[in-house]
Amino acid sequence: MHNDAPTAILATLALYELSVFQSTATDAQFAPHVRDTVELSRVSGYALNHFEALVERIGQLGGDALALMEERAPSLTAFNERTQPKDWHESLMKSYVHDGLLRDYAKSSHLALDADSKNVITAVLDDTRREELLRERLGELISDQEILGSRLALWGRKLVVETGKRLTDIVELTTDRQHLDAKAWQSALTGHSRRMSAIGLVA
Repeated sequence: MHNDAPTAILATLALYELSVFQSTATDAQFAPHVRDTVELSRVSGYALNHFEALVERIGQLGGDALALMEERAPSLTAFNERTQPKDWHESLMKSYVHDGLLRDYAKSSHLALDADSKNVITAVLDDTRREELLRERLGELISDQEILGSRLALWGRKLVVETGKRLTDIVELTTDRQHLDAKAWQSALTGHSRRMSAIGLVA
């Protein structure tokens, strides 16, 4: 494990939460209904709060949050380039699948963290408000549009593969390992199956 593992993990999650803020704010901007705009805007605010808490903890540990995030940006950029959604529905699905897998994997991994850093990260990972909103909205959309459901199911399978690659990059950046933790990844896949069932799809 790297000696700077806590700040590396915090920075990786901070960069992710910043991307969540950006993508959710964009989804809010292009939402078809005022209801969606309002709810997604609120969720983007939660992500920004998470980002600030993580950056603050990095500073408390003496780390340079911006420099650490800059090091990790290419991996996230590459992931986003491989998973560009075609429309608003695919963007919501990307958030639902990727976010769920990443959070479940992180929760199941044995992260090398001090107590205070662990508390900050746990608070971020345990916030389910975004997942709950996406589950409700995607479930409604899929139940009303069978063709959309089929398209999103295929998109979801691609996202699982790409998220696996993304997590492998994260593991390599934050630990001395070169591969995913098999048990943690299986736990993430199990959670993914439950989340897909919750919106009326099969993983």
